[in-house]
Amino acid sequence: MPVVTYLTHQKVVYFRLALDVLIEEEASLGIHLSAVEIRHRMVQRLAAEPELLEQLPAVDGLLDDLHRWRNVDRIHNMRRSVTAKEFLKKDFLYQLTDEGAQVHRMMLDLDQAVGTTGSLQKAMLPEVMEALQQLDEALMAADFAMASRAFRRVVGGFGQLSENAKRFVQGLNQSLSLDGETEVEAFLAYRDVVVSYLQDFILVLNRYGPRISELIIGLEDKNVEDRFTVIAAEDAAPRLETTREEVIEQEAARMRAQWARVRNWFVEGGDRPPVAQALQDRAAGAVEHILLIVRQLNDRRSRRRNRSADLLELAVRFDRAENEREVTALWRSAFGTYAARHLGTPRDPEIDADVRPDRSWWAGLPAPVSVTFRAAGPRTRRGAPPSLSDPRARKARLAAVQRDEKARETAAELSLIARGPVRISDLGRLDQAETEVLLRCLDRALSARPDESGVRRAKSGDGCLLINLAPPTDSGYGTVSLPGGRLSLAEHELTVHLLQERNR
Repeated sequence: MPVVTYLTHQKVVYFRLALDVLIEEEASLGIHLSAVEIRHRMVQRLAAEPELLEQLPAVDGLLDDLHRWRNVDRIHNMRRSVTAKEFLKKDFLYQLTDEGAQVHRMMLDLDQAVGTTGSLQKAMLPEVMEALQQLDEALMAADFAMASRAFRRVVGGFGQLSENAKRFVQGLNQSLSLDGETEVEAFLAYRDVVVSYLQDFILVLNRYGPRISELIIGLEDKNVEDRFTVIAAEDAAPRLETTREEVIEQEAARMRAQWARVRNWFVEGGDRPPVAQALQDRAAGAVEHILLIVRQLNDRRSRRRNRSADLLELAVRFDRAENEREVTALWRSAFGTYAARHLGTPRDPEIDADVRPDRSWWAGLPAPVSVTFRAAGPRTRRGAPPSLSDPRARKARLAAVQRDEKARETAAELSLIARGPVRISDLGRLDQAETEVLLRCLDRALSARPDESGVRRAKSGDGCLLINLAPPTDSGYGTVSLPGGRLSLAEHELTVHLLQERNR
């Protein structure tokens, strides 16, 4: 995606500054800005950063790169063109493209999110409950416009609650890691506030959580998910090359996914507890952990010695040891670890082959082990030892299956290549292998940008096929019969060429 290229450029600071100027102008209902005006506003923003201002590159070059990457759109500046020479001079007015504005807004949201701590927004719990009640009333009255507004309230309130709760738990995990003596006073001040905050949230969650769960279950008993198609039809916006029925079905599927996330938060499912219960347990555990840390701090203040002081004293004694024997004795006394013991089996009394503790395993005699023990292990039963399975047969079967799949895929590709330029409606009925190849080709081609003539060109993932997809000549749709149903698509003309043979 060239629209994000500027994020990894060495001049990213200046690219983002120029986009900040354009997005601010867009927010104030401005349309276009000239390069001169953009540079003037960038200089104003950099007034407090003299080093960056000194290294400010040519703004025309920055805007040319952003236009080449499709972040901004430009038109000729006709306001200053009085003579033919001024008209021929390179002077443009710039405006953000839709994709450029969307990417930059996401970066601004990311800048705002980094460093924030989030919150357990207990006020959003009654908001979600009231929205669910409104959704229930709207469905009972068959007012699907109000039901659409109520569902957006449910999803909006839940989204804020979920995102801020996740960020708060992450910040809480970092806050509960106490490092060094310098943070003790700050932690003790933080303790009182966060414990009260968590306890208030637990009380509110205990109050509203069961009621929200009852509302969700009650709506599901009334088949709310079956009504999503009708609700989605209220605000279905038209899309290019997509029928209204397809738009409604896609919106309904998105609403079902959002409903599933809300349900998982408040309603238990199978062996999975609700997320709200996990959050409540996490809050209660955080309170207990804070109290434990406070007790440890009090013990550290009241006692002269602690674990850190003990280890420091032990390190000093190791450093002062005069010889290896003192170090070994101190090590054994402090940690209780001793030299390894040799393992073996009893030997005949007449064989003087006892292994002394100070003898290396490498220099010692090997212990006799019976063949049965070595082959079958210590828990063998009477009779013949169990035979080991031979993986060669399974590998051969797996290789045969892979060869068959590869052969079917190759035959499907050759069948599609042999048809030459073919319209979608002329493909007829396809088998499973041909269906998979067709869908992969369409996916690669539709993801590519069309050229000046409208033809989309792309290569397959392995680079062996060249796919050309010509634009439809009329507004009709072609239908292809597939093993799982039918595929309706605009009447494109598909051509597949073989670039190179695959390794068989």
